[in-house]
Amino acid sequence: SNFLSWKMKGLMKLVALSHLFLAADGVHVGAGKPLHSAPRGYIRPHRAAPPSMFTTELNAAMVDAVIAPLAADPKATFLATCSAVASCALLRGAVVARSQAGHGVGAPYVAGPDSYDPIRAEAFYQELWPVVAQRLLRLAALTSSFNLKLFLDWRLGAIEKNEKQRAKEVLALTTELGPTFIKLAQALSIRTDLIPEAYALELRQLQDAVPPFDSRLAKRILADQLGETDLSAVFAELSEEPLAAASIGQVYKGRLHDGRVVAVKVQRPGILDQIALDLYLLRLLAPLQTRIANALNKVETFERDVLLAQKLVDEWGRGFVAEADYTHEAANTAAFNAAMQRRGLDAVTSPQVISELSTGRVLVTEWVDGTRLDLDASPDVPRLCAVAINAYLTMLLDTGVLHCDPHPGNLLRTRDGRLCILDWGMALDVPSDLQYSLIEFIAHVNGEDYEAMPLDFVNLGFTPPEQLERVRASNLTEGLSFVLRQLSQGGGSKKMSARVLDEWRERYGEQLGVEELRALARAEMQEKMSAQLAAEGVDVTAVTNVMEEMQ
Repeated sequence: SNFLSWKMKGLMKLVALSHLFLAADGVHVGAGKPLHSAPRGYIRPHRAAPPSMFTTELNAAMVDAVIAPLAADPKATFLATCSAVASCALLRGAVVARSQAGHGVGAPYVAGPDSYDPIRAEAFYQELWPVVAQRLLRLAALTSSFNLKLFLDWRLGAIEKNEKQRAKEVLALTTELGPTFIKLAQALSIRTDLIPEAYALELRQLQDAVPPFDSRLAKRILADQLGETDLSAVFAELSEEPLAAASIGQVYKGRLHDGRVVAVKVQRPGILDQIALDLYLLRLLAPLQTRIANALNKVETFERDVLLAQKLVDEWGRGFVAEADYTHEAANTAAFNAAMQRRGLDAVTSPQVISELSTGRVLVTEWVDGTRLDLDASPDVPRLCAVAINAYLTMLLDTGVLHCDPHPGNLLRTRDGRLCILDWGMALDVPSDLQYSLIEFIAHVNGEDYEAMPLDFVNLGFTPPEQLERVRASNLTEGLSFVLRQLSQGGGSKKMSARVLDEWRERYGEQLGVEELRALARAEMQEKMSAQLAAEGVDVTAVTNVMEEMQ
């Protein structure tokens, strides 16, 4: 009871203890400024304000918080002291991190396609634990309310009922969490196989409608990057506010003195610092998230599961850090234009880069007039969709550089009826051996060469080499070829369903109804799978029962 009493009354006392802890570093809580320079340059030197009456009262309260329990309960005193020290440490981290806001702590690596390094990040942020603690607390504070609501929805069986409302809350929450999470949400917004459709629809607003940052700051960055004190020396006109904002930067419309209309993309300040810190935290929390997810699904967690989660963060991090280097984006954009021109593919293009005005944090291209492909009502949009598929296949199988950010906000129909692909910051080099493997796989699918397809899966990295014979013994290739054959004939879901029913009637009987055909197809699949498992020495009784329950 003594300890509980202390806990209820001690919040202000802990603040007082924290104040003294901070005062040892010369930080006055009321002013948030240091008396002297802190280690590692966290805080700039500044004269501290004199202690206020409030400070004196807190100091007295701190003495009571530490001494009072001694006369009542030593155990409570020990727990109180531990709690106080932990609170002081976190508060110290928060104040120190806040006091250096705007000055930045830097990042463990530079922006670029090959610079992401999780090992270097680990060593870097171990020395900056106050910054890490402050960001972690910030993320926890922002997400706690939503997580509680989601938990209550689950407990009350109201997940579907409240799904649209929660989706709107996720959109607002994502913008508060910052650029790293906005980028992740943009990627998820086109993956209805991973998240509910209501969430995907809301998150799609982030594809071209991210909150901008202050234009005065943007133009200071622009002037600094171009080495000009007066932007009118470079631009005859420049829009006052951005016409579009994205996770990493925002775009202004301008006109050069030679008459060319341009798009000026300016990077958000401190973006690499934010990205690097969030990637470090995501990687740090990946093992915990994996174990929790597996526990909820009643699945055992293995070390390989944790490693896979961290590798996924690393893979995504490499692309994101590369995207923060606008010189990389400029090179990819120019290379794509040149590659399409050499191949005579004039129906697809990307903005022309003005290299003399582009830097690592500023990208200037010629302005492209157009509308989003998914929002354009022109009659030639279906043709442009085919052009997009052809362009991506050309990248994948021929040029070897694949645009990896194909959300609808990056695909435009130009005024002259061409397809324009924007935002080349995230691109992937496709190795030549993978290109050859893909071409062989496509040829085997078209020729329905089931015997060759298992080896294609190994060459493409889908199947471990030791599982090759097992895949050959399965009916996987036949089923996959059947699905791809239906897709290649086009026509949407209704026409595909009609073709599938025609094949089933040819196989099982013209006079049978839809449900009878479906039951026979299911039974055949179950029989083949059971036969394969039995041939491998697996007891198929339990497997058959599970499949029957799933039906």
